[in-house]
Amino acid sequence: MLPPNSMGIVDYGSPSTARDIRIHDYLYVFAISLLYYDHAITSNQEIEYLWRRPKNRSSYWFFVNRYLAFFGNIAVSILGFTTLSSQVCKRYSMFRQALLFANQVVVCILLTWRIYALYGRSMRILACMIGSGAIMVTISLWALFAQKTATSENGSGCHVGVSNGTAIRLASAWEALFAYDSIIFTLTFLKTWRAQRDHAITGINIPLLSLILRDGAIYFAVMALCNLANILTFYLAGPFLRGSLSTFASSISVTMMSRLVLNLHRTADVGLDSVDPTSTYDSFAASYYLDDTLDIVSSTSVIYDAETSVRRSQSRRRRAHINDTTQSVLGGGRN
Repeated sequence: MLPPNSMGIVDYGSPSTARDIRIHDYLYVFAISLLYYDHAITSNQEIEYLWRRPKNRSSYWFFVNRYLAFFGNIAVSILGFTTLSSQVCKRYSMFRQALLFANQVVVCILLTWRIYALYGRSMRILACMIGSGAIMVTISLWALFAQKTATSENGSGCHVGVSNGTAIRLASAWEALFAYDSIIFTLTFLKTWRAQRDHAITGINIPLLSLILRDGAIYFAVMALCNLANILTFYLAGPFLRGSLSTFASSISVTMMSRLVLNLHRTADVGLDSVDPTSTYDSFAASYYLDDTLDIVSSTSVIYDAETSVRRSQSRRRRAHINDTTQSVLGGGRN
């Protein structure tokens, strides 16, 4: 057991500790269930838009993002619910944190790539994002070392309590990630707002929400909020609940990025390099305001409905034009 000043006074056999461990397990099971459920319901889209089409860099990075989390969490789940010795349990904790770190690095690479494409492959934007990412990685690596933890023998499985000092170090890594996500969201929203303003100048009325869905700002905002919730656990929760939302935040990030890349590959094979506005339509506003339920995660269904509505509208306009032309010709003939 660690010295009292490193972990505080904690009774590892108390009912409160058992309760915290049980809550931690519930949160973990919920997080990975969400990850695997989304993988299952989007597998058909993955096969259609990625496996059956020519592969490119965007496709391969999608597979890295999706399957690193998929297979890594299988190993984490097996070991996490297996009773291990104290030393092995601490090594498992390091492995789990390293997997979370790797997942977030891949997500950040994809986020940076998307921003780089949205800003017309601006080297200034790329340099800014790489510099910010390097700072985030440095802070995260610093947080992974010199941790003070203690294992609990209360119940089965491997459960690690986090000291106050370690909690602050680990929180700093997630805070750096939150700052990076916030930068990504701000840049995306600014670009989206400017695009909406440019469309208004040209007389094309495209709702801001449809552009936000296309460019991924909502995806980035959800990721940032989940990271913020996890950060709070390091400061407000007990030793065995600190970082209990880490897997949830990571699963949400992986899921959101997978959804975004799938959506981009649906409209263009280039995927993350796509800046094609084909997935935004005037009719989105009508479908949005008429429907009270907007599926933010599965935005492809919204885009599909918009495409269908536009095709029908174009077809009606063509038929009306043909009818008007026919009537004018017939009227001229009678005169």
